[in-house]
Amino acid sequence: MPPALKIHIPSHQRHSCICCGRCCRRFRVLLRPGEIAGLEQLDWGADNPCPGRFWEKFGGYPYFKRRQDGACVFLGDDDLCLMHARFGFDVKALTCRGYPYNFVSTWPGEVSVLARLDCPAALRNQGELISKNRRYLEQLAAELRFGGGFTEAQLQGLKRPALELLCQTLRQELQDNRHPPALSVTYLMLLVHKWEKLGANFLNDLPTLKEVMPSLLEKSRTEAESQLRKQAGLSAFSRTFFRQMLSAYILRDEEMLDTGLKARIDKAWQLGRIIFGAGNLARFGYEHPDFELGKNSIFLPDNQEHPQPTIWAPWRRFMELRLETLQFFAFAYYDVPFFVGLKALLLCYPLTLALARIHAASQNRQKLEEADLLYAVAAIDHCHGRSPRLKFRFCRQTEQYFSSHRFPALITELGQS
Repeated sequence: MPPALKIHIPSHQRHSCICCGRCCRRFRVLLRPGEIAGLEQLDWGADNPCPGRFWEKFGGYPYFKRRQDGACVFLGDDDLCLMHARFGFDVKALTCRGYPYNFVSTWPGEVSVLARLDCPAALRNQGELISKNRRYLEQLAAELRFGGGFTEAQLQGLKRPALELLCQTLRQELQDNRHPPALSVTYLMLLVHKWEKLGANFLNDLPTLKEVMPSLLEKSRTEAESQLRKQAGLSAFSRTFFRQMLSAYILRDEEMLDTGLKARIDKAWQLGRIIFGAGNLARFGYEHPDFELGKNSIFLPDNQEHPQPTIWAPWRRFMELRLETLQFFAFAYYDVPFFVGLKALLLCYPLTLALARIHAASQNRQKLEEADLLYAVAAIDHCHGRSPRLKFRFCRQTEQYFSSHRFPALITELGQS
C-alpha cells in the first residue's frame, strides 16, 4: 500500500453544506467504474422512488441523467438527494461526495485541497473551517489518483522555500485594503515580472531575496501608480481580444455536454457575438445574467468611480486560496510553469471586473455591489483550470498578450484609474 498523502488545507476557509440543491442542478455527475452496478443493487423498498435507468453516456462516459428542468434525476422535491435520504451519504457517487472540494497534486507525496467557490456556501465563506474535516478529506484523497508532484519544468528552477516565500508575499500584499484593487493587482503583476527577470538562482538565495524584497515592493507600487496615470487605453483589436479571453470563462462545464448540432451552432454564434461586443451569456448557463451585451457593458470611461475595497473580499479570497494551496499552475492549471500560472491568476482580476460589470449592467447599474462580485468570482472560479476551452494552449494566447505592458492599459480601459 502506498504511503498516505500529506494534505494541505487552507487555514481560514469555511464551508458547510446549506442543502440548497444547486450543485444537483448545475453539474453533470461523472460515474466511476463500478458505481453504476452498486447503485443498481440498492433496495429502495416498496415505494421505490428510484427513477429507473438513472444514467446515460456522453462522449463515452457515464453520467447521472437530468430531468427536463436540468436537475439530477435523484433530486427530490425538497431539494435533497433521494439516495442520501434513503441510504445515507456514503452510498453516493464519489463526484457527489467530493463536491465542492478540489484536490490537486503539489509537492511529491503531497496534495492540496480547497472548497470551490462555485458552491454558494464556500463563496460566502459560511460554515465550519474545512480544516476540521481533515479526516474526511484524507478519506476522499485516498479514493483519488494524483501525479507524482511538481516537475522541474513546472517549478522553473525554484526551490520550495523560495516559491513559498513568493506566494506568501503576494498573499500579504493582497490583504492590504489601503489601496484600490486595480492598483494592487497592477503592482503585483509588475512585481511578478521583476521576480521572473531576477531568475531562480537569485530567488533561491533567501537571505538576499528577503533583503531586497522591500525595495522591490516599493518600486513596483510606484511604477504601477505611474503607469495607471499615463495609460491611454486599449485599441479596438485589444478590446476584442480581451472579450475572446473572457468568453472562455463563461462556458459552464455542464452545458458543454449538450453536443447536438443545433446547440453547437448556437453556442458558436453566441461566442462570436460576445467577442465582438454583443451576445447573451445566459446561453452558456442559466446562472449568467439574461442580458444582451452592448458596447458599454464591460469597458467604461476612465473616470469611473473606484469600487469600495470592502466589496472585493470574495475576489481577494479567491486569490489567497489559490496562492495558499498552489492551485494556479502545474496540475491545477493546464501544466503551465509557476510564473505563467501567477500571471494567469492575476489576470483573473480584469476578468472578474468585466463579469461584475456585465452583472451590474443587467440590472441597470454602473456602481458595483457585492452581488456582482459574488457572481463574477463564482464564474471565474468555476472555469479557472477547468474550462473546456482554456485547456487548449492557443485559447490562452491572450494571457501572454495582456500580462505584459498592456495590463495597465486593460485596467485603465475597465474604468479603474
